[in-house]
Amino acid sequence: MITKPITNPMINGQHFVLMSAFFYGLNPFFAQLLFKEGFGAEMVSLYRFILPALFFAFFLRTPQASWPEACRMLMLGIASGVSIFGYFHALNTLPAATAILIYYTYPVFSVLIGWIIFKRKPSQNALIAAALVAIAASLTVRPETLSAGLLLSVVGCFLAPLMVATQVQYLSNPRRNIPTMNRMAWITIGHIIVLLPIAIWSAPVLVLPVSLTGLLSILGIALLAAALPQILFMLGAPRSCADKNALMGSLELVVALLTGAVLLGENIDRLEMTAMVLIVLALFIRRVENKPVAEAVVG
Repeated sequence: MITKPITNPMINGQHFVLMSAFFYGLNPFFAQLLFKEGFGAEMVSLYRFILPALFFAFFLRTPQASWPEACRMLMLGIASGVSIFGYFHALNTLPAATAILIYYTYPVFSVLIGWIIFKRKPSQNALIAAALVAIAASLTVRPETLSAGLLLSVVGCFLAPLMVATQVQYLSNPRRNIPTMNRMAWITIGHIIVLLPIAIWSAPVLVLPVSLTGLLSILGIALLAAALPQILFMLGAPRSCADKNALMGSLELVVALLTGAVLLGENIDRLEMTAMVLIVLALFIRRVENKPVAEAVVG
């Protein structure tokens, strides 16, 4: 008798999510390479989204009944575009580890926004995780070591986790269900709507790459750190469960910090290492409802 091998779709799904977290973690690495090539934060932000936007443009067609939801996604994308620009600007002006760790304070904002705006009472584990992340942020952001100009960069950097938290809270229970690809298309176009004018207004000195490293870094941040992980996450998340996805997402933080330290020679001090451990621990503690994930957050 011939028997078919037993396959577990959840295992395959978790592998996809794990790979997506790894590739998402390459964003700061490629961004710093582009900064060294002479690109500004406005061009780095634009290049990260413009190629994925061309791909997702094929999924923009929306039935009239879904237009209100498409408009909400567009507004989320515009707000997220501003926050991403703030994040890349911080990567260019602050120590990379500080900007990266600030980005991962989004669990604190997620708990607060869910509790205050969406009236979702957080679990005890979510509160504990948020407290750990808040402690990590206090270790990372030390105002006494920053000039007045850098404090503005810190404020701009905090916009990114605020918007990630807002997207997570809304997409966990959107007003209307639309196809995931259609949702991501409108969010991505929202990014371009705000980032393209910022790039034009900034009148960047360098627009096109002048070296092979610059060209490969543009392709890397657009394809390896944006489009590919979005596709991997969309393939894997519905086949896995939300709590496992949250645990595997901690790999993104580790990759982001270690690639900077190992490949770019960025210095990570003991406080930043402690903050990284606390945030990873928080991601392991924070439990979300054990059900398949239907939506992905564009980050």
